[in-house]
Amino acid sequence: MHWKKIESIWKARRPDLRAEEFLARWGAAVVALFAVLYYASYLRKGLNLGGEGGTVAVIAMRLMEGQRPIVDTFLGYNVMWFWPVAWVFELTGPNYVALRVFFFTLCTLTGVMAYLIVRRVTGRGWFATLVALGPVLIPGMIFRNYMGFLAVLNMLMLLQAYVFVQPTTRRRWLWIAGAGGALGLTYLIRIDIGAFFTVITLGLLVLYPLGFRGALRRRAVTAAGALGLTVIIFAGTHAPFYFDARQRGYADEFVGQYLGWINLVRYLAQQEADAFVRNPEGGKPSGVEKNQKPKSDTKRDIESEDYLQKKTLEDLYGARSFYDQAFVLITYGPILIAMLIVLPAATLFLLALVRADEGLRTETLAMLVTAGSGLTLFPQYFFFRPDTPHLSEFMVPFMIAMACATWGAWHLAQRRGAGVWIWIWAWALAVICLLDVGFYFYHSFPKDSAGTIAARRKRTYELVAENGVRVDLKQQTRESLQNMCDLIQAHTQPGDYLVCYPYAPTVNFMTDRPSFEYNLYVDNAHNISHFHEETLREFAKYRPAAVLIDNRAINQTEDSRFQNWATETYQWLQTNYRSQGIFRRQELFLRADLAPDTENQKETAGSAESPDG
Repeated sequence: MHWKKIESIWKARRPDLRAEEFLARWGAAVVALFAVLYYASYLRKGLNLGGEGGTVAVIAMRLMEGQRPIVDTFLGYNVMWFWPVAWVFELTGPNYVALRVFFFTLCTLTGVMAYLIVRRVTGRGWFATLVALGPVLIPGMIFRNYMGFLAVLNMLMLLQAYVFVQPTTRRRWLWIAGAGGALGLTYLIRIDIGAFFTVITLGLLVLYPLGFRGALRRRAVTAAGALGLTVIIFAGTHAPFYFDARQRGYADEFVGQYLGWINLVRYLAQQEADAFVRNPEGGKPSGVEKNQKPKSDTKRDIESEDYLQKKTLEDLYGARSFYDQAFVLITYGPILIAMLIVLPAATLFLLALVRADEGLRTETLAMLVTAGSGLTLFPQYFFFRPDTPHLSEFMVPFMIAMACATWGAWHLAQRRGAGVWIWIWAWALAVICLLDVGFYFYHSFPKDSAGTIAARRKRTYELVAENGVRVDLKQQTRESLQNMCDLIQAHTQPGDYLVCYPYAPTVNFMTDRPSFEYNLYVDNAHNISHFHEETLREFAKYRPAAVLIDNRAINQTEDSRFQNWATETYQWLQTNYRSQGIFRRQELFLRADLAPDTENQKETAGSAESPDG
């Protein structure tokens, strides 16, 4: 029976279709309301000492103090990753809860945009609402939600600007301007993501005139004008930050980020190629994406091969449980799904150009744009940090892409004259996407590292610390961290330095004790050949009052434990500083002249598998 006939029968049975009509009109508001209630339920749950929230908060405070980005403090990303947080802090004061509100707001906006995209692609309010709840329920690790937000923002703008028909010319140009603004903002936050979207934008400008009878010249003029407007708006978004950089003396470094990113990509590509030659069966170590550090700081230069290891397909057989097997499947599943979307859609798109089939052209191009937008986040998880938190970032836009592609494939299969192979494609895509999403929710939803409500679990004891840190933790974690904060507050003074190796910036924020480190992160995946000598020189210069050591296997190998790759430094601390014990997982050392006379009772370290308390 033809699909339209089935649909007409369904409508005859449900003439009002009130739910669909309501969600078609108010679905975005429904998604936003659900997101607000959902995130509010665990707004103050958990505290990750090694989370990026601490980094963005500490760097935002440094910017508020007048430090120059890149020159005085290492960013790793571009300036707009940190300036919005600094602006929030200008209003609220440095405040951890305000920081979480800011990033949950980004998550909410991302969910609303997901609804708008799917609603525009499919024309179905109920389906758009259902799909949008996916990125809301698993928003990606908190404090890095720029990633999903940027991918979905650009996806929406590009679809409206260059794929779908607009009712007026004015509306078209407004969307083109919005796409240019989104691209400029993306570069100001993450240059690599901006570069990927530049490629997609240029491709759409080339394709825009094609596939319409008698409209080649008119649409070519529009494409040329869109290119010019995009360049102007891109320059406009960058101008305030460039002139600020010139005024404050870091213009060369600001511009150098863009050139440096190209060199970094070339370097990492060479590392990937070398690793493949050494180990062609896979499992290449992934780099540390945020440490694009100037050459002068050898403690931060990426050089070592001791990266976070990616699971291989062989791990399907050696996994301890189906839960671990599911992670392997969702690590590699997007590769198969991307091929199932891109190759058939590209073939049909070319066919649409030849036939000047505007409907087929629009549907297949929408599939390609959503898939391409989702895949902009693929390299950062698959090659650099192949773990659940980074996978959850990627899946925010990719879930939208899978939904749009699956709906589009089924719609194409129902067209008159559709071949058997399109039906096979539609079925295969639907089944594989459903399995991937199912495995993804099964593995990731119970993990608070993916930004989910799992953070609520057993966290009912409030910890109160500096800079608005008011969070609920598990009882043992709360007591341990409270004791640690009390020790630091009792035996150090405001302005005294606290350094955390390899990475615990949240401790600096929650105790209001600064770090002298230019880059807050270092591990064994960097050039550490001179780490000990450089650290002793810095200690002699800054005389830190406290040192915090996290001895977990940060890259999931024994070599990545601080005591193993920085053995000399760790032994020096044990001799020259006084250990105050292990607080959950962090060993606290105080300078000898500040340490209490009485011996402190050491606490038991917490599990390295659940760092959020």
